[in-house]
Amino acid sequence: MTLDDAPALTPGHSPSLIAATEKVRDVKISPNGKYIIYQVQPFYKSSNKSTSRLWLAETDVSNSAKPVTDGLFNDRAAVFHPDGGRIYFLSNRHNGKGAHIFSLEVGNEGGGRLIDVTANLGQKGAQAFEISPDGASVAFTCVDDGEHLKTTDARLYHEKTGLSKLKICDIQSGDIWTIDGIRKDKHVESFSWLPNSKELLYRLRDNKGVEYAEGNIIVERISVDRSEVPRIIDSYERSPSSPTLWLPSGHIVELQSFEPRNTLDARTLFIHDPTYDSTHDRYSQSARRLYGQKDDAVRMVNARPTADDSEVGEVAIEVSVGVDTNIDIARFKSGKSDSPEIFTLFKTNADAVWFGAWDARRVTDEDGNSSYVAAVVLSSGERHQPPNIWAGRSQLGATIHEMRQLSSHLQWLKDAPIIRTERIVWKADDGMELDGMVRYPPGYEKDVRPLPTVLFIHGGPYRRDIMDYMPYFCNWREMLASAGYLVVSPNYRGSQGRGHDFAHAANLGIGMRDWPDCESMVDEVIRLGLADPDRLAVAGWSHGGSLAAWGVTQTKTRFKAAVVGAGVSNWEGMVMESGSPELEAAIGQRVPWDEEANAKVVGNRRLSPIHSVIDVTTAVLILHGEKDERVPVGQGIGLWRGLRRKAAQRGREGARLVVYPREPHG
Repeated sequence: MTLDDAPALTPGHSPSLIAATEKVRDVKISPNGKYIIYQVQPFYKSSNKSTSRLWLAETDVSNSAKPVTDGLFNDRAAVFHPDGGRIYFLSNRHNGKGAHIFSLEVGNEGGGRLIDVTANLGQKGAQAFEISPDGASVAFTCVDDGEHLKTTDARLYHEKTGLSKLKICDIQSGDIWTIDGIRKDKHVESFSWLPNSKELLYRLRDNKGVEYAEGNIIVERISVDRSEVPRIIDSYERSPSSPTLWLPSGHIVELQSFEPRNTLDARTLFIHDPTYDSTHDRYSQSARRLYGQKDDAVRMVNARPTADDSEVGEVAIEVSVGVDTNIDIARFKSGKSDSPEIFTLFKTNADAVWFGAWDARRVTDEDGNSSYVAAVVLSSGERHQPPNIWAGRSQLGATIHEMRQLSSHLQWLKDAPIIRTERIVWKADDGMELDGMVRYPPGYEKDVRPLPTVLFIHGGPYRRDIMDYMPYFCNWREMLASAGYLVVSPNYRGSQGRGHDFAHAANLGIGMRDWPDCESMVDEVIRLGLADPDRLAVAGWSHGGSLAAWGVTQTKTRFKAAVVGAGVSNWEGMVMESGSPELEAAIGQRVPWDEEANAKVVGNRRLSPIHSVIDVTTAVLILHGEKDERVPVGQGIGLWRGLRRKAAQRGREGARLVVYPREPHG
């Protein structure tokens, strides 16, 4: 495949426009359901300064979104106060280096009085915060000032510095204090208020790095009074995928892997019924699962977070169902140990939810009328709709059938040439039914000769390719399609949306089922007459890049070109150097220091692309960030060195490595 095989990039999906784009995210609904606050942030920054702007929309008024902050600072993580008249958010608009918590009055006229709620906080700033259900206090995590003061540049690798502490701010007085009963040698990884506004539930791990999320996690409950002693509630084998919530019904819920010990698995809603054991001064509890057999519960929010006298708890759950997404409401009642009442509040329809960018909750208006509101960032490849805020209402038990568009961001994507997107279904070589997305060049007609084709593979592996429309730094599908290529993206085994067995297949190891599934989509579009078998390329970022590297070193000659973005070339090296060694061990299925496990590896299967670079004819472009901690830059350098030394002549001459200074994994 050469540059002559396709036209130049159209202005509509050029790299410069993609680099200048924004992301719409972090959606929150007001307690009365009247307003929605959200964040608009440049995807990329031209300096060391990050900026972000807050926007406010009226739930029932189309195209009502308007900015409430100026975009000169990094304003983010906005939520409504329980009184509904104020938003609280993190910002660096004060003179400190870290973020403070600010409040801003909101209403029909937009932004009002701005207050630095944590004006007495030190330079390190707040990391995450949550307002108590009664609105009197804010709990937040931060690192104490002076924590990083050092007399030498040498660093003990596992030294416990920069651990997050849990603090309370009284909103009325501005007083801030640390909850002293919490262990100081542990890192607070998440927290949430109990419904009584007097206690907090929080999780502790041994240290702050991602690596420690794969170790023992302790869950404790403590009063916000300054001299209280915590009580242990539970422990986990590894960090859950969501905060742990204690509901007014008395249930405790969180998202974990279907089998909690598994790093690679479908996500599931776990429900606990805690019972206090006064003899041993601790809680015992039973647990049961919802979702995860044939679908995945991937995100959860408290759908009834404000204080009331009800003993009913409600959570909203994002459920991946194949390539579709549902937002379900689960209602828990006090004294009921059976399964909660569940209804689907929202479901996608030829569109897609941007990564976790939604909110859903029960709301009560000024007249005391209750309803449910969902606010979602939606895009659609089928309808050529860029990501924007959409909202709708329903009553208890009813699904929203009509959503209203509240914003008009990313107009350049709307004006860009139309790229038709469709889902196809086929069977893998072992009979497993698979699906994936096909994106056609602008103006494509079916009688056109087979097209040059790019197999573009999603990362994760626990992600999926869906009916979205949003190009960005590691998603080149639309850019490649606009250049004249057919772009195919499979949901291979290990992906999200089909439950435990499908996701857990990633534990078979790289190349066992994931790559054959990807290659089977190429075979299918060739069979359909869409793809030219002599003009094939493969590309991806992160795990997608790892699979691209695997594919070209296994097939040797099938692909004329490849782009390996932040991909892995040596899995043993990843376990030794990556910030997430357990994840890499699960994917690579080999741990250098585990002689017993390594002896069980069947046959002479080569576990890394670097072992198979000999005779590769594919021209490989390797892209890597210099400061990538997830996939260290040595992975890219190693692949380039191997290709330059052992590939066939075309592969040697075509190998290119581009390293981006100062850039992380993503």
